[in-house]
Amino acid sequence: MAYRFACVLLTVALCAVPALSFSAGAPNGACGDMIPQHHTDPQKSAAPYQIILSKKQINAGEGVTITVQGNSAKDTIKGLLCQTRVGETPVGAFDVPPNNNYIQKLDCGNSKASAVTHKKIENPPNAITFNWIAPKGLSEQTRVYCTIALNGGVFWVKHSSDFLKVN
Repeated sequence: MAYRFACVLLTVALCAVPALSFSAGAPNGACGDMIPQHHTDPQKSAAPYQIILSKKQINAGEGVTITVQGNSAKDTIKGLLCQTRVGETPVGAFDVPPNNNYIQKLDCGNSKASAVTHKKIENPPNAITFNWIAPKGLSEQTRVYCTIALNGGVFWVKHSSDFLKVN
């Protein structure tokens, strides 16, 4: 009986796939496809979050405030990776004060502050707000894309905002 129990326990241990996550922010390797390396598949359902832009149109060099918010109180944010892109190319830079409790800047490739990611979040909020600044000379439509994690095993990849026109 002890042998059988040990075999079952060993089988369960070997088959279990842990939902590993990065509690202090997304790794640089997640910048391209925005898929967190949590060793589990993303959700296929619609994300229960909104990406809200303070403006629909700005001039190059100006900023916009972005809020990532859950649709209900239970839709909290444990992890986050956001970029503003033209097509698949990240553009602009995020402006996050160093004392922000939830997010920090992330340099993707050679682009300084081209993304934001979460810090270690003990009490996940329902909304996180930050600023993005359009680069000088940009005159295209952009979109904010966010990968949002409810927890290490439940997350949505590349959820998008409405278009933001940059003149």
